[in-house]
Amino acid sequence: MKPTHSNAHWWLGVADLLAHGVQHGAVKLQRIHLSVADESFRVLEAIPATRHSSRIVRVCHHEISRLSYTGLSLAGRAAAGLAARAAAGHARKHDLNVNNS
Repeated sequence: MKPTHSNAHWWLGVADLLAHGVQHGAVKLQRIHLSVADESFRVLEAIPATRHSSRIVRVCHHEISRLSYTGLSLAGRAAAGLAARAAAGHARKHDLNVNNS
C-alpha cells in the first residue's frame, strides 16, 4: 500500500528539481546572453563613430545582466535549499521505519 505522504513528498521533489533548474539555467542563459551581446558590441566597436560609446554601454549592459542572472541563480539556490529542508522535515515526520506505537 502506498504511504499517504507520497503525494506531498513528490511535490517537494518537483519543487527541488525546478529550483535547481532555475539556478543552473540562469548560469547557462547568462553565458548565452553575454555571448550574443558581445557579437553586437564587436560590430559597434569596429565603427569609429560608435566605438567609445559602445564600450561604455557594453560595460553597463554586462554588469546589469550579470547582476540580474546572479540574482535569479541565487533565488533558485535559495528555493532549492528550502525544498530540500522541507523534504527532509517531511521525511522525518513521516518516516516509515520509525515505530510509532
